[in-house]
Amino acid sequence: MQRRSLLFVTVSAILQACGVRPATAPVTPSPIVTPAPVLSMRLLTAAPYTTHQCIEIAIDVVPAPADAFDVAGNDMWLVAIHATQQLRVPVFWDTADTPIGAWRARIQLAHPGEWQVYVQHGARMSEVQQLMVVPHPHAHGIIRVDARGFAFADDTPFLPIGLNLGWSTSQGEAVLADYERWFARLAAHGGNAARIWMASWSFGIEWSDTPLGDYTARMPQAALLDEVMRIAEQYGIFVMLCLINHGAFSMTTNAEWEANPYNQRNGGPLASPADFVTDTRARELFARRVRYIGARYAAFPALWCWEWWNEVNWTPIQETALAPWLSEMRAVLAHVDPYQHLVTSSWASVGATQLWSDTTLDFVQHHTYENDDLVRTLNAARIPVKVVLKTKPLLVSEVGLNAAGATVATAVEHVHLVNAVWAPIMLGMAGSGMYWWWDTWIDPTNQWGVFAEVSTFVRGIDMRQLRPFTALMPGMVVLGLKNDTTVLLWIRHARYTARDAMQAYQQLAPADPDWQYQQHVTTWQSVELRNLTDGSYAVTYYGLPAEHAATHDICDVRNAQGTLAVPPFVNALAVQLHRKG
Repeated sequence: MQRRSLLFVTVSAILQACGVRPATAPVTPSPIVTPAPVLSMRLLTAAPYTTHQCIEIAIDVVPAPADAFDVAGNDMWLVAIHATQQLRVPVFWDTADTPIGAWRARIQLAHPGEWQVYVQHGARMSEVQQLMVVPHPHAHGIIRVDARGFAFADDTPFLPIGLNLGWSTSQGEAVLADYERWFARLAAHGGNAARIWMASWSFGIEWSDTPLGDYTARMPQAALLDEVMRIAEQYGIFVMLCLINHGAFSMTTNAEWEANPYNQRNGGPLASPADFVTDTRARELFARRVRYIGARYAAFPALWCWEWWNEVNWTPIQETALAPWLSEMRAVLAHVDPYQHLVTSSWASVGATQLWSDTTLDFVQHHTYENDDLVRTLNAARIPVKVVLKTKPLLVSEVGLNAAGATVATAVEHVHLVNAVWAPIMLGMAGSGMYWWWDTWIDPTNQWGVFAEVSTFVRGIDMRQLRPFTALMPGMVVLGLKNDTTVLLWIRHARYTARDAMQAYQQLAPADPDWQYQQHVTTWQSVELRNLTDGSYAVTYYGLPAEHAATHDICDVRNAQGTLAVPPFVNALAVQLHRKG
């Protein structure tokens, strides 16, 4: 080998000296392989398909969009066509099934029959697939505002009875175990509604561990919320999903602004949290988040409504700046939520806000933490709202005895819970009060029975058709609802309030941990009824002591007046009157 190499070098040198260059073999360049364009879809949800089911579809696309989370820029849509309707839902990026990520779409189809479904990416279109959809025997459709309450698309009434289940403090899969337990217990006691936050410590998809607009690091949280929505559907629970908690943009109340990625100190675009609703870049980034949330969650049957803010008045954002932001974001959401779920927002109380009359908000919320008589304080909040907004429902979506925690005796807190669940309904509001302290008090002390009492009482009654009226009974608070055929009464001892319970607890200092605050009505008494339709009414009592549990009665109304005899009871009593004939 050494000799042959030396010979080759010598010959080469001689040829070069004579001006002859050695021939070289031609170099063939490596071919550039361009993947063939692909646009196809695979159904991940197995047949049969039913109306109002969340159908999930996988999308294969080559070349793939450059920015996985840019729902608007990707311009990739799932299209479904029926003889009576056409839907377009955006495709979203997910890493739940594979660490490298995949494209997904979710859709809910309202009409039975044949649907033509395909994926559209710009000018490209996948093959068309046929889906045969059959009616779901129990699904009622998307929840709407109707009269002064809520109803499903098929006009079935929806009276939300539930509480806040904002987040779980568990980790990983244990979060799902918590929600499974809470939903199961709420449903077993007649509840049907929950309020959940997409906060930084729970289901939020954008925070200090993510670049703005890139939710890759938060895909585990997004997947957990997927499962929570599926569990909610399993138990018949409908979710108000709150997108922004106040602390994220507050410097004073539960403040998280220092860690917020929108903060300039963290590389964000904002010098102040007040600029969140006016800064162009911040609005673009949040619109991206809204598009992703809508694409991922709008098709879940358990979604009741979207809530923009929890208690935005704890931030420095002014209402004059908030109003155009609400309008802009409502338009963004509508583009990716073809089902047009209800939209609301909340303030730390019902407030003096003028935004309740804005068409971008579908119903009014009231939050209250009071140690006074809730009947009095809620009625004071209800009256001015109803004068201005005769057609918008009013919901007490957050209520508690103390904003600092369920720190008083369980017996006292229980009195407040009873008032919070019953009073809003019987004042003509759109649902029960939604109590706070779900994980630190309601579940650990097993307060679920309160929801069973009210749900049993209103079962089968269309509360949208009833209006408040006044009835009188000495020493009692009487709340009434009526129409021409039905009268509902909630009769409560005047001293069955948290304030009276606390005073009794402090005076007695009971050593018994099972002590209960009770107010006994020991004799038969009368309720004077006015402005009712004449006739004979069958009377049914709810919540009587065992010795009177089977009591039934007849109440005759003449000249729009009647007197109802009320048997002895403890704390509170509910009564139904149904006109005969």
